[in-house]
Amino acid sequence: MPIVDVRKLTNGSKLAEEVYTSLGGLLFTKGTPLYEKEIEFLDAFMIKQVSIEDTNVDVGESKEIHVEEKAAPKVTVNIIEKPSFQEHFNEAVTKLKNLMIRVQGGDNIPVMEVREVVSPILAQFQEKPQVLLSLRRYARMDSYAYEHAIAVGIISYMIAKWIKVPEKEWMQVALAGTLLDVGKAKIDRRILQKPGKLTPEEFEEMKKHTVYGYQIIKASHGLSEGVALAALQHHEREDGSGYPLGLLGNKLHLYSKIVAVADVYHAMCSDRVYQKAKSPYVVVEQLVQDSFGKLDPSVVHTFVDGITQFAVGTLVELSDGTIGKIVFTDKKHPTRPMVETGGHIVNLAESRHVSIVKVMEQ
Repeated sequence: MPIVDVRKLTNGSKLAEEVYTSLGGLLFTKGTPLYEKEIEFLDAFMIKQVSIEDTNVDVGESKEIHVEEKAAPKVTVNIIEKPSFQEHFNEAVTKLKNLMIRVQGGDNIPVMEVREVVSPILAQFQEKPQVLLSLRRYARMDSYAYEHAIAVGIISYMIAKWIKVPEKEWMQVALAGTLLDVGKAKIDRRILQKPGKLTPEEFEEMKKHTVYGYQIIKASHGLSEGVALAALQHHEREDGSGYPLGLLGNKLHLYSKIVAVADVYHAMCSDRVYQKAKSPYVVVEQLVQDSFGKLDPSVVHTFVDGITQFAVGTLVELSDGTIGKIVFTDKKHPTRPMVETGGHIVNLAESRHVSIVKVMEQ
């Protein structure tokens, strides 16, 4: 009954013992033949080794070796704790707010200073990309506009990487996301801060922020045409139903398509005056629906595949009130992962009556 590393398994190997998940749920029964799909499951559940039936299957000569361990000498280390993502995020929001106050006063965008705000938070994000599923936890209602700008910049940057935009453009895409609403600096404060629904006249005025943003960015040095067009076009839609020009998808700049997806995702995941935050999984399913006519389908599907790859190990609340942990995401059903709860596995791709309603703060 050889014990074999999962990564060394050969297709057709049969389990000599039952395999359980870390919480005690039965994953595979004794005698189950292991092929590519089953091996992928074992790897996803972070199971390193399994016992297989003693056949002629190549087991990579896996052996258990016992080595006498010697006590290591005690070493005193002074640990300097790194600032948390929350601290970096809050700092970026505060700095951006101060910079945008200058723009509201009539200054051009201080591009280098905005880059200096964005760069550290992007670097921090590379170490903790799973926050894409829980950006809501970093939100404060009183500074939503600036938090939204930072978040959309981060998300846009990641989408640019995932859809293979040339690396030299990644920062420009991040700036496009960060500055998407810069034109609101010219909108009447009473309209921007109105708690209720806007009148038709007020909404027409609000829509002008896209044109104002384009003008402000064009007047500032160090920003590409794509950044300006993202500000102008991020409310346009593939079927021509957006604003301000009602352009069809083939007339829209790639940056605007990226920023549009990032904008919708973060807005729907956030608590706002007129809307409660929705689960990231509910939002990405809505994005998939919107990819039929509203948002660029290739950008949406790349984003959904990208954001769900970080989900394994994330605690979630299901619509039936149970709490579980995501243990596997099937690329064919990225918004309907497998969740371990109460010692058993719920496959949301099959249990369509259950959904993820909340990503838990950890």
